[in-house]
Amino acid sequence: MNPKIYFDNNATTKCDEEVINAMLPYLKEEYGNPSSIYSFGSSVKESIQKARKNIAELLNAKESEIIFTSCASESNTTAIFSAVRNNPNKKHIITTSVEHASIMEAMKYLESIGYDITYLSVDEKGKLDLEEVKTAITEDTFLITIMMANNELGNIYPIKEIGEIAKTHHILFHCDAVQAVGKVKIDVMAMNIDTLSLSGHKIHAPKGIGVLYVKENIPFIPLVFGHQEKNRRGGTENVAYIIGLGKATELLLKDNFTTNQKMKQLRDEMEKQIQEKISDIKIYGDMENRLANTSSIAFKNVNAEELLVMLESFSIFISTGSACNSEIAEPSHVLTSCKANLKEYSPIRISFGKYNTKEEVELFVKRLENVVAMLRRK
Repeated sequence: MNPKIYFDNNATTKCDEEVINAMLPYLKEEYGNPSSIYSFGSSVKESIQKARKNIAELLNAKESEIIFTSCASESNTTAIFSAVRNNPNKKHIITTSVEHASIMEAMKYLESIGYDITYLSVDEKGKLDLEEVKTAITEDTFLITIMMANNELGNIYPIKEIGEIAKTHHILFHCDAVQAVGKVKIDVMAMNIDTLSLSGHKIHAPKGIGVLYVKENIPFIPLVFGHQEKNRRGGTENVAYIIGLGKATELLLKDNFTTNQKMKQLRDEMEKQIQEKISDIKIYGDMENRLANTSSIAFKNVNAEELLVMLESFSIFISTGSACNSEIAEPSHVLTSCKANLKEYSPIRISFGKYNTKEEVELFVKRLENVVAMLRRK
């Protein structure tokens, strides 16, 4: 039996054992409701506050600015529609053509009810032009929403500069930072970010827990009403998962980007070996400014879906792009925006995590070389 090799960490990550162990007491003994006034519940509330403190430290935010949600898609939706409802007389939003589906679908809906959406273009490397951000602004613009790092290409965008542009024009700035957390240093104050989203399952915490950062004194209207989270997100707190996210964040703070450097070494070595052993390939994205763990790579005249199926037979798991779009039989909107030649070059996404090893990379490249050769002979 082939050993399992998992190279799809931008889709989701394995839950850390320390995270699981931190969660277990809150699934078994410490099951009190944190909204209760008795000590069995209030002690749980204290644990939630510790998790909130860790996340605030990671973002250089205040604890009072951290709201727990079910996922980053909820956080993105909440931030966008809070901005919409707080600016009823304005109808223009600026985003990019390469955002996550949760942003793109919200924009499509807003367009359908009369909003004007500017989708900033990217070049063939997926890079943004800051001048285009500036020229897109009108008197009707009330929100700019741009991701910190792209989930398919790995490109890291100039968020600090965009935040400064938004601040200068008194426009709300929302940032989807899901892929960046733990791989890019985030400082919401220095970056002039008003609202930001992140997700637990991208950083070795469980699925089903996210965060929305809302800058102090920013007008805010909840998506889910209720008294929890200081009236900003209703619903009984998902205590164990919040604790898990807090622990995962604590581990990130201790790691201080050491794992990030390890992932970069694995990614660079993998790309080097592939370029040496396989001809006619393309690597997409901004080579000088991308996530350390991500590679978007294509092999001429090799269908990515067929390649995935063949690799899975060897227990190797990668993807063709965002897992959130895997059921949609359409070309990647990210690579289409980059004007990629998807007929000849069908890309796969390889994304490393902290559990991956050099031995896995060597075995993967060996299997990949054989499978590409086989598919090209068809």
